[in-house]
Amino acid sequence: MRRILSSFVLAALLSTSLHAVASAEDLPQVIRLGDVGFGFGTPFGVGLQTIADAKGFVADEFKGTPVKLEWTYFTGTGPAINEALSNGQLDFASYGAVPNIIGKARGLPTRILASYGGTTIFGVSRPDLDIKGVADLKGRKVAIQKATIIHWGLISALKAEGLSEKDVTIVDLKNADQLAALSAGSVDAAFGADFLLPLEAKGLAKVFYKSSDQGASGDGFGAFLGTQDFIDTYPEATQKVVNGLVRAAEWLGHEENREEAFQIWSRAGTPVEIIRKANEGTALRAKYDPRLDDLFRARYRSGIAFDREQKLIRADVDLDAWVESRFLDASLASLDLQGTWPERAAPAALQN
Repeated sequence: MRRILSSFVLAALLSTSLHAVASAEDLPQVIRLGDVGFGFGTPFGVGLQTIADAKGFVADEFKGTPVKLEWTYFTGTGPAINEALSNGQLDFASYGAVPNIIGKARGLPTRILASYGGTTIFGVSRPDLDIKGVADLKGRKVAIQKATIIHWGLISALKAEGLSEKDVTIVDLKNADQLAALSAGSVDAAFGADFLLPLEAKGLAKVFYKSSDQGASGDGFGAFLGTQDFIDTYPEATQKVVNGLVRAAEWLGHEENREEAFQIWSRAGTPVEIIRKANEGTALRAKYDPRLDDLFRARYRSGIAFDREQKLIRADVDLDAWVESRFLDASLASLDLQGTWPERAAPAALQN
């Protein structure tokens, strides 16, 4: 990753030169959006950006124009998205805080445009082991994909139980490999998103941890970002894209759309009944709040501290300079959605 990320600045300069011929008033021919992908065959997503894609909320913003939208879902998760951004292959991306902080610290010219909502993190273990909670992971082999928001989730859960990563053996595996490792018994447990839950239905694993049970600061978090070059060159298009994302968040907040959302997310390979179970007791309006409020900023600062602690980054990240809220503010105002999401303060544990 170091070799790839070290080329971020060069890639950004090349991308800027390619766009220099376009005026700020032009719309681009193509807008390229990336998200974390799950499933086999053709990957798909399970979050806010996926709804914006499937329901056509972003596409609707460009009706009557020749703009083409390209949606890519990366099974390599955040690290793969960083690589795509560094190579000038994406204009926007939605992914977890841990990898996008790494990208920013190492030169990726991105701006945070909105929150992507929350990611419910699950801990599952082999059914033959007496693991009833995170404390029982001491001395066990635990599979995660490192340098992702799931990595943050595991370390945070361990700390809450008075443990550290030294108390477990972390096995760095991609999502599909985690499923195989659990089934083969080569690891004792895994932390991940709801793609792990079908193993429980098949009797191959049992769930012992759910991040949303830990309160407002338990779930994973991340952001919807745009490249600085695209934002500067195409501010009108950027506003339209953010409008579409906000409209998707508002749609998700209506209870009558809940089942349809589950159907859309099931395209990533997880059965609807599993997605339904994963979201039991969760209000989607609150989970997919797009605002860049005090809670969002406090959690991102904790993510920056995590990346420093894990030595994933060396340089600090100026969050206030990274956040670009004007497009989101304009969307909330133009769509009359300022009061849609309840006010959220940062939990005491996240306040500096």
